[in-house]
Amino acid sequence: MAKERGLPGKQNRHLPAFLLLFLAKEDAHGGALWNRMSEIMPADCGVVDSGAVYRVLRELEERECVTSVWNTEEAGPAKRIYHITSKGFFELNMWYNDICLRKKNLDFFIEQYESMNRPEDSIEETDK
Repeated sequence: MAKERGLPGKQNRHLPAFLLLFLAKEDAHGGALWNRMSEIMPADCGVVDSGAVYRVLRELEERECVTSVWNTEEAGPAKRIYHITSKGFFELNMWYNDICLRKKNLDFFIEQYESMNRPEDSIEETDK
């Protein structure tokens, strides 16, 4: 919907923040992290691409925000288990501060928009 109206589609913008947040609570493999993302995303936001989760995890590992080890002890195929590092906690804190600032700005926008005097149905079909 956002792209249809010319707005930038930023579905994965905060994916690193969410992955770090989940890993701060417990170590996990990529599939489990993808499942958590899928559970929290509103239906109208679309599905999180599992490939994007693994790309972000690889980038986080390259930046030393997470480490991983192969778990071969459980039945089934080996799984790479991710663990947040001190650099990861630092980045998570930066994400927290950034998201708080964005939320404050968005709250201001919503407040200002809702306080406007505007005719609710004045948008013509051709303006959509």
